[in-house]
Amino acid sequence: MTKSTVLVIFSILLISFSSIAQETTSGIEGMRKNAISFNILGTTPFVGITYDRIVSENLSVEIGVGIPSVGAGFKYYPSGIKESKMLFHIGLTGTIISAKALDIWGSSEDDAGIFVAYLPIGVSFFGEKGFNLGVDLGPAVAEKFAPWGNVKVGYRF
Repeated sequence: MTKSTVLVIFSILLISFSSIAQETTSGIEGMRKNAISFNILGTTPFVGITYDRIVSENLSVEIGVGIPSVGAGFKYYPSGIKESKMLFHIGLTGTIISAKALDIWGSSEDDAGIFVAYLPIGVSFFGEKGFNLGVDLGPAVAEKFAPWGNVKVGYRF
């Protein structure tokens, strides 16, 4: 199974989650459910922009584009998503990083990309006026296990 196929399957699963999700529930009613954020590492190594959407009281999904990558993932909030509180989250993210773009010497002809699976464990803050902040750390696997992280700052609308 190629890395592109894995990302397509992962994206289809995320779209499935959002298509069966209710538009509003009692816990997140009136909350801003969409966000655009600036990321360092995470879904968009090394820097990038992500769009995420709250799809239920405990789940958000995200998709991102960065330099030089694309990725998608989800985060689960065990205590529910609430405004103006630091919230614990755990998730799963898949990212494809362009191998050719990382080849600064120009010797690589392979642009199949490097697939990175990341298990983010961290905290998020959803402000009442739209401010969005997230920080997480966790294990990642590409060719071997390594620590990975994410800092996200954005605006909810």
